[in-house]
Amino acid sequence: MVDLITRAQAEVVNRHHFFVEWFTGRASEAELEASLRAFAPDMVMIEPDANTIGRDDVVVMISNARGKRPADFEIRVDLISARLIDSDTVAVVYDEHQVIAGEKSARRSSAVFSADPEAPEGVVWRHLQETWITT
Repeated sequence: MVDLITRAQAEVVNRHHFFVEWFTGRASEAELEASLRAFAPDMVMIEPDANTIGRDDVVVMISNARGKRPADFEIRVDLISARLIDSDTVAVVYDEHQVIAGEKSARRSSAVFSADPEAPEGVVWRHLQETWITT
């Protein structure tokens, strides 16, 4: 059986892979529906500008972003650390590097996941905080 930390790390990497495919218009609606199961109903996201949004806003933001990025849009995820908080909860810290039309940006994120066998990787996002970093 794959441990919770491994599932959470796979979720971070695979969700960002989906974002690239979706934002460039290559992913299907069915892939979107499967991807959205990765976000808990009570998920909270703190954006780099400190704006706080909930799952519904995250879903709208992702849904509306299909095809909004050029074909060469990139996201690279560097996993920094992960730790088990309890038997069903994991915290993961990672850096996300984006390239949009040659412009680079980066953010450090900390995310909390809970086990959920119905989610694509077996965990759901509960809390996400992103902070701009310089590269």
